Amino acid sequence: MISEIANKKSVILLQNAFPTLEKYIDHPHTINGAPVRVADNLKDEILENFNSLLALKKQGINLFFADIDKTKEKILEEIK
Repeated sequence: MISEIANKKSVILLQNAFPTLEKYIDHPHTINGAPVRVADNLKDEILENFNSLLALKKQGINLFFADIDKTKEKILEEIK
């Protein structure tokens, strides 16, 4: 996806998505010390496209670079 984030054209690579836990997020992305917020309409579009990729994966068409199933399995084991 190509969209505008913080008044700058940005590329969002959904195929690079992977599951994680909040504790592994070191810090938010900031500009001049202020956290960058993704607009709600863009967030909705990202989630819609991501869910489409998950649906394709269930049909055997895997477009993700990371092994999201293995990562998800490890996360579920960790939170038990």
